Parts: sequence; C-alpha cells; structure tokens
Amino acid sequence: MRKDIDQLARDHPDRFFVSYSLTGDNIRSDWEGYRGRGSVEMAQSSLPPPSSDNETTMIFVCGTDGFRDLWAGSISRAPPLPDGSKGPKIQGPLQGLLKQAGYTESDVFKY
Repeated sequence: MRKDIDQLARDHPDRFFVSYSLTGDNIRSDWEGYRGRGSVEMAQSSLPPPSSDNETTMIFVCGTDGFRDLWAGSISRAPPLPDGSKGPKIQGPLQGLLKQAGYTESDVFKY
C-alpha cells in the first residue's frame, strides 16, 4: 500500500501530502520520518494549514479509536436502523491535536 500512497503523492504534489511516523521501541536508527503517535508540532509541520478565506483544507482521519481520538476526537453512531444494522456515524465535535493546531470542524472528516 505504501507504494500506491507514495505514487499518489508524486502524481499530485500540489494536492496530496504524505508523512510517515513510526511508533515502538525497535525503530531503525536511520529512520528519518516522525516518531510517535502525534503532536501539535507534527500536525503543523506535515499538514496543510487550516482553511482560510482563500484556501480550503480537508484532513481525513482514520485509524484505531485511540489514534482518531488523539488526532480529532471521537465519533459516535446514530441509533440502529430499522433492519437492525448500525446507525450512521456522527462526526461529533473536533477535539485533539488538530483542534489544538488551529483546525476547525469544517477542515476535518473522521471515519
């Protein structure tokens, strides 16, 4: 998958940005990417700036519940549908690192 993601970044350098971060104790000493699950500094240096009057930014956040909560806050679900299937996801308020970095709810989509 990394090859495909890197290719998208090469094909669309003005619209698609990728930054990698590794966690754990066994990171190679020659790793030049980020380390850790995230920080405000990581968000500010690796993501486009929050939307302004002239530019629109959209940050998509996916991953485990803990990762998503750290970066953007939790999501919830509407009540189950009549057929018993899960209700649709509800974005909820923006929280976490992205809020601290100056993004707004209209800049972020959590899934």
